[in-house]
Amino acid sequence: MSLFVIYFLIVSAFFFGFLYLIRNKPKRRISEILDRKDKDTINSEEVVSSIEKIYRKTSKSVSFFEYLDSNTLLKFCIVIVIALIIFLLGALGIVTMGKDTQAIAIGAVLVLMILVPPRIKGIIMKSKTRKVNVDLPYVIDIMAICVQSGMTIENALIYISKNIVFINSDIASLLERTAIKIEVSGISSALEQLYEEVPSAEVRMFCTTLQQSITYGSSIAPVLVELTKEMREMQLLAVEEKVASLSAKMAAPMILFYYVSNPGNCCRSGIY
Repeated sequence: MSLFVIYFLIVSAFFFGFLYLIRNKPKRRISEILDRKDKDTINSEEVVSSIEKIYRKTSKSVSFFEYLDSNTLLKFCIVIVIALIIFLLGALGIVTMGKDTQAIAIGAVLVLMILVPPRIKGIIMKSKTRKVNVDLPYVIDIMAICVQSGMTIENALIYISKNIVFINSDIASLLERTAIKIEVSGISSALEQLYEEVPSAEVRMFCTTLQQSITYGSSIAPVLVELTKEMREMQLLAVEEKVASLSAKMAAPMILFYYVSNPGNCCRSGIY
């Protein structure tokens, strides 16, 4: 077993060392490597990283899995610790595992440490984006009230960004970032940045509505009220689609459970 442990440690050290060198290899300038088409891909990656920064600010789980995904040394330490625990449990006789079983278990841990953190981070980010879509109509209602009370769009965005943390901290961070951008480069540029950063249809509808109101000078309050109605109708249609597809998804499990609970029917129907 000692030789197997040494072999595993050597292979793991080489693997993680190679991965660490690849990730920290000095990069050349983008202009020397990539052509004009590849710059669009880099810009999209920068957009994703910007929304990730906002989610890291408001969510400890996103920041943790991002840190775990980017820290190769931490992954290596976790795999080594788990491997040592497995070997100690086998050596003390607490868990009876053969060498092949131990190797499979350690390999599974290694694969999980590489693949699971980015997957979990992506799932959390998608759930937070869905939460933004659900809560955005309430924020737009508040903005419509602010505009009706005499505030400008800029002042309404700044006021809302400071007072909606209790509703949704992600929307508050997005609007706070937009308010800072408004003070620096104007509302049109800030709305364009918000439109590009957030992969959400509701947020893009909101940005487009504000830009059209600023461009054509139309009254914004009634338009915002209609926009919230459209967003809620979209969310209701999405829920109805899920409910309608539920019966089709449940058909196969119900048939399976029926035949499992009544094996005599399976024999008569010729399944077995």
